[in-house]
Amino acid sequence: MRDRAEVDRLTALAPEHGWRLMFGDRHPHAGGEQHYAAYLEDAQGFEVELVAG
Repeated sequence: MRDRAEVDRLTALAPEHGWRLMFGDRHPHAGGEQHYAAYLEDAQGFEVELVAG
């Protein structure tokens, strides 16, 4: 992703497309304080990580 705003925008749209946020209690730093990302999972168990670069 280009930046944090894009991660946030796609994370907000994700539920409309069948994705749920994982680690919501640690979002957006579930990967560590220096790592800005969203971890998403769909109903089939596929996972994606959206990372601000």
